[in-house]
Amino acid sequence: MTPGGRLCAQSCGGAAALCALAVALLLAAAAPWGAAPAAHGQEGAEGAAAGSGGQGAAVRAPLPEARVPSVSVAIHGDGRVEVEHEVAGGSGARAVPLVRGDGGEGRPVDVEAVDADDGEPVAGLDISEDGSHAVVPPAAGGDLLLRYELEGAMRHSEPSTYSWSFLYRATTAFVLPDGVDLAFVNGQAVHFAGARAFNCHGCQMDLEFTIDEPRSVQRFELGGGGGGQDGGPRQVDVGVWTAAQVGPLALDPASMSIAYEAGGVSGAGGRWVTLLVPSELIGPPYRAEAGGKSAPVTTFDAGDGRIGISVRPAEDGQVRIFGSMDAAAAAAAAGTGAGEAEEAGPGAQEEAGGSGSGGPPPPAPADPWMWGASAAIAAAAAAAVGYLA
Repeated sequence: MTPGGRLCAQSCGGAAALCALAVALLLAAAAPWGAAPAAHGQEGAEGAAAGSGGQGAAVRAPLPEARVPSVSVAIHGDGRVEVEHEVAGGSGARAVPLVRGDGGEGRPVDVEAVDADDGEPVAGLDISEDGSHAVVPPAAGGDLLLRYELEGAMRHSEPSTYSWSFLYRATTAFVLPDGVDLAFVNGQAVHFAGARAFNCHGCQMDLEFTIDEPRSVQRFELGGGGGGQDGGPRQVDVGVWTAAQVGPLALDPASMSIAYEAGGVSGAGGRWVTLLVPSELIGPPYRAEAGGKSAPVTTFDAGDGRIGISVRPAEDGQVRIFGSMDAAAAAAAAGTGAGEAEEAGPGAQEEAGGSGSGGPPPPAPADPWMWGASAAIAAAAAAAVGYLA
């Protein structure tokens, strides 16, 4: 008899059999703690295998989860996503959670694994029925590289804006397509002055970016006694980066704000609009309103004394950005009206330096296995107490 069974018999007297059943329920409820939980809140690698590697029995049984030190995700200009997992060696069959969307979107295709040392293909690799896991056969005990393309995980809106609700536990390196100078991670602007890549740790994030984002320039003439090369009004350029339609900018010194009409937003479920504003025009701190309601705003250093101010209106209508303005700037801006628009192509403005202002993404939610096990233990304990009563 196990120690739990002896203790139960001593406590329950003639009801030892039923009390032992309660202990068995407790042990059964606690059993998932010893097994590695599935990523993404998805089921483990169970059910019949979809592949042809002869590992059907291994797939049907609960499997330990392989350790994945890192993942790399390469996103191409046509929306294709290529994924590579670094998988640590281990004994026996083991499950590798695959990258998908936060809600389980996406289907892995052309899944393959190679030995990390010699690049030799690994035979007998299987994929779970729901596409959430790959199952590494027992014979592949060394470190592996697991590769596949991911279809249907990213959302696309015209002309070339992509978004992805991403969730994966391992450190993940992202490489974005050429033509992406600005991305948004959990609502924070990330401006790329060099390589279009970043790392995400224990990664839960909402990613959005536009490839070859349309750009234009609107010009203001500041009054207040000249300042231009010929002694006339000084001209100040404001860059506009967005896939939305943006009307003329209007500077209002009285409210220390810049306003514009945004179109093409409602049908896309919202779009980011970024202004590259000289800090002398309006300075930080910034807040924004869209349709008279508070709207998300994020900023970054765009270099050359400019600040990138990004607002994401959810619907078509007026957007107003509020900042601060010192007395000299306010006097210079007096009498300034709407800016004069100049169309510009994607490369018309130089690539600005600076770094993204986004902090680390929030941690992944609490593990559902722990909650489920706790609830099961509580239920079993309640049943045992009820019988004793």
